[in-house]
Amino acid sequence: MRAARLHEYTDDMSDALRLDDVDRPSLDRPDGVLVEVAGAGWCQTDNHIVEGMWTDYVDQELPMTLGHESAGVVREIGDDVTLVSEGDAVICHPHVTCGVCRACRQGEDMHCENAEFPGLSRDGGFAEYLATAERSVVPLPEGVDPV
Repeated sequence: MRAARLHEYTDDMSDALRLDDVDRPSLDRPDGVLVEVAGAGWCQTDNHIVEGMWTDYVDQELPMTLGHESAGVVREIGDDVTLVSEGDAVICHPHVTCGVCRACRQGEDMHCENAEFPGLSRDGGFAEYLATAERSVVPLPEGVDPV
């Protein structure tokens, strides 16, 4: 699949990303959801990632597919997924949590000990497909275009 990837930090936003052919992500957890991306937004956080401003706070391995504001259609689900089905349109929340650590069990998901952030700590949604988790998808009402 094609993905827009950051290969090195730069201040030049017009030349920051390259289109690469990469493997389509696979689901690696029973609550996994594979989304075919229909739309992805760019925000100031992406600028900061490109500039390398997050490297003091989050381990990043380049090249990395950016994009944390994504929406699309569910194409595959893990065995434990009950919230969505293949073919459902969803918005992808940019915080992928585990659901089992102490913080998650107390409803403090933003403090998840195992949190991942697509486009910052792992490959994101500037690609044809995004692997995420059931806790990080919001089903769209029938007829709402994820673009």
